[in-house]
Amino acid sequence: MKKTFTIFLVSLVPFFVFADQGGPDQWGYTWKDSNEPDGPVYNWIDIESEFGIEVKLLQDDNIRGPFQMNFDFPYYWYTVNEFYVGSNGYISFQYGNLASPFPFSPSTTPPNDLIGAFVNDLTFAGTNDSAACYYWVNGAKDTLIVSYINVPYFDTNVDGQSGNNTFQIILSAVDSSITFQYKDVTPVSPYSGASAVGIENYSGDIGLFYNTFTYQSPPANSAIKFYPPTNPTLEVTDAFVVYNDNPETGAIFLVGNSGTPHNLTTLVKNGGNIPTGQFNVQATLNDPMGNQVVNEFVLIDSLQPSETQLITFAQQLNPTVIGTYKFTANTQLPGDDVNSNNNKNQEIITVDTTQSEILLSYNDDENSIFSVNWVGDQGGVGTYFIPPFYPVTLTKIHYWIASNYSFAGMSGRVFDDDGVNGLPFTMYDSVYLSPNDINVGTWTDIELPNPVVITSGGFYVSWDMQGTGITLGNTGNPVSNRSFEVFDNGWGVYRYRPDYDPMITATIVAAGFPTELTNLPVNTLQLGVYPNPANDITSISYSSPSTESVWFIVSDIQGKVLQRINLSQGKTAMKQFTLNTEKYSPGIYLIELMCGKSKKIEKLLIQE
Repeated sequence: MKKTFTIFLVSLVPFFVFADQGGPDQWGYTWKDSNEPDGPVYNWIDIESEFGIEVKLLQDDNIRGPFQMNFDFPYYWYTVNEFYVGSNGYISFQYGNLASPFPFSPSTTPPNDLIGAFVNDLTFAGTNDSAACYYWVNGAKDTLIVSYINVPYFDTNVDGQSGNNTFQIILSAVDSSITFQYKDVTPVSPYSGASAVGIENYSGDIGLFYNTFTYQSPPANSAIKFYPPTNPTLEVTDAFVVYNDNPETGAIFLVGNSGTPHNLTTLVKNGGNIPTGQFNVQATLNDPMGNQVVNEFVLIDSLQPSETQLITFAQQLNPTVIGTYKFTANTQLPGDDVNSNNNKNQEIITVDTTQSEILLSYNDDENSIFSVNWVGDQGGVGTYFIPPFYPVTLTKIHYWIASNYSFAGMSGRVFDDDGVNGLPFTMYDSVYLSPNDINVGTWTDIELPNPVVITSGGFYVSWDMQGTGITLGNTGNPVSNRSFEVFDNGWGVYRYRPDYDPMITATIVAAGFPTELTNLPVNTLQLGVYPNPANDITSISYSSPSTESVWFIVSDIQGKVLQRINLSQGKTAMKQFTLNTEKYSPGIYLIELMCGKSKKIEKLLIQE
């Protein structure tokens, strides 16, 4: 029998809650605690002695993963096999950071797909504590345990922490159950009260919480177990957009007026438990003036439950206008039960590379509409940038300081994206500004004492408070999905990411040309090679003032031509492309640029 799937907020929480049991939610999950006669029995499992794997680099308000479960765990009407660990007392099956304020009932606000044993403002970044987290999968590969050991709450005292909490999450594929066990509990945190306890599905439309009505943390030496339905009857119809262009629908920068169109891509998924039938996916693109320049429908024949399909739309983005484009994808499945996940918006910024300095910004020349700082005198926010070409030199970073009532200082830091899963790790530079050097209500510019050459990937820029009362401006939609909150060296997804971007920007210059070329007249043929010496690849930068064809030639030291490429015809502003040097033996080669009677030659050393 099919049940009607109509979403009302009141139907997302238990319709009966006794002292020791609750539920069901719309899927059929129920819970019992260890006070119930036939409920779970508290029996702490020590996974540290069972060679549990430590989850490293948890900090304050961040997430680590994904980690492999090595088995399929049934969760609602789908299965999961990898997970993330959140510092605030939860695991999730989607990437995203859950931070204060914490919900005590399911919420469609990201992140979703959560299992929260003790969701609160916990911290692994305090001093004088022994906070740790471990996970373990048994030999039969049907049970996952995640244990939080001696984890305190965030506090503003000298140690940055107070309290002590030890608890664990147990997922068992044997009976598809979820069990929470609590060894030590400090019932209330200094700033967030009791801890939320519950589960929710991938969209946040369905879920079940232990303490929706009581707002009380579970006691020490207790257990709570969530039981799946024996014979679920709910049929769910849902087609949704997973992402546009990249897994985070992160903003991208493109070279403006390049003549190279950009493909618009979207991944869609059947999130329900029955086949979808046919449905349309619509793509729209608005240019920087708000004009709709793309409007296309693609018909999807049908998707099976959990099946995905990647769409490349026929219409493309032609970057003829400099500024911010907004790319929206929308699923249009008849009878869709979940409307909260049908849309994804991506910010695409085209930049003018004919300028000597290029500003990378997600703020679209807007004024601040919201400002942020953190409790205490530490913390910050950060932004990730991926340049539109390589190599580039990062020369300046910029911050919009909205207020500074306590006359505090600040720091700006720059990091490489060479950490785990592309997160920050190596710090390129750090600059401290005294209060007298900070502009309020406008941009504060920092010229890096050590400019950074970027040859691949991207870089992170952080704003770090050095006192209370200083705030950073934020702008609204479209958002970049490239923002983070920062505590020391811990980076977590910005809790306001769905709605705001921190006002942090960066200035780059093309790094391929020798410095002396920047002052040459515009009628000069220009050629740059970087890095040089090179290993597998190098980047070629060039420009031409002539209307004739531009030829690129690679020769050996004896003058034998090894490669010849017709690059373009007509006047060419600065352009870059990557030359694959892996096919050449180590040695010295001649790189030649020819246009009419003009010629530029550079030597290239290829190393092993």
